[in-house]
Amino acid sequence: MFERIMIATDGSKHSERAAEVGIELARLSGGAITVVYVADTGRLSHLPEDMALVSIRDLLVKEGEEATGFIEEMAKRAGVTSAKKVIEGNPGEELVRFADEAGVDAIVIGSCGRSGLEKFLLGSVAEKVVRTSTVPVITVPGEKVCD
Repeated sequence: MFERIMIATDGSKHSERAAEVGIELARLSGGAITVVYVADTGRLSHLPEDMALVSIRDLLVKEGEEATGFIEEMAKRAGVTSAKKVIEGNPGEELVRFADEAGVDAIVIGSCGRSGLEKFLLGSVAEKVVRTSTVPVITVPGEKVCD
């Protein structure tokens, strides 16, 4: 049933907890995971393009590579097949788009994100994914209430 599981990460402790759940789900179901990080470059689009902006974009992509690599290693230790993907754009929209295009069976996402705005409600990214996804979304709370 859950052969292709997408795990969304933002590099936070909350998303690591979600990754643990997603990896275990894949292990139990004999499935594989794809770890996805969305570099939120949409927030940069209104700024004038200069070298500082390029550096910020590069830092976001590097952060995504590190976050997805960390979870890929977690999956490897658990014996779960994994792939990773870093994409750019609006996180909520891009996660749903990627899930649709990749044909995943479920999305696993932390209920809290990293930024201050994502503390409200379910978390702006998680909420957007839950509201717009066409596949089941498993939201995973952190060890304690969102910081």
